[in-house]
Amino acid sequence: MSIKWIGRISLFLFLVLLQVWVFNQVHMFGIATPLTYLYFILLLPSSTNRNLLIFLGFILGLSIDFFSYTLGIHAMASTIAGFSRNYSLKLFSPRDMPNEYNPSVRSFGFEVFLKYSGFIILLHHVVYFTVESLSLFDPLSVLMRIAGSFLLTMAVILAFEGINSDILKK
Repeated sequence: MSIKWIGRISLFLFLVLLQVWVFNQVHMFGIATPLTYLYFILLLPSSTNRNLLIFLGFILGLSIDFFSYTLGIHAMASTIAGFSRNYSLKLFSPRDMPNEYNPSVRSFGFEVFLKYSGFIILLHHVVYFTVESLSLFDPLSVLMRIAGSFLLTMAVILAFEGINSDILKK
């Protein structure tokens, strides 16, 4: 097993534990919860097989579900995020990118990474919070939870990306 995959497994475990122990306890104004474990899916190399992306998304969501007792909602939303990741890369990545690259602010630039990650995170949050509510009787509440959690998740992921790029510079 290569050192890169050991690092990715470590990142997977770190993000799952961070989500379960820290971020699941954060509820800004009672509506916004950061779901930062998606950072793992965002950082996988562009050459990652679609089937592997879907499988990793499912395992990632299932891991969160196991500790959060959410009955597969994270697994479903993360699987959809994994499925849509390659489409998002094709849609938002610059045309002059090499065949294999790691999506990041450093490789894309801030604006493109914001679009790329925002698309996946928004899709994930729409699926997650719609299924979690089990109805659309209170659509304003669902929309507020989607928007608040989206903004909070994006802020935390951009902070992670800032830390990550500082580490890579050294």
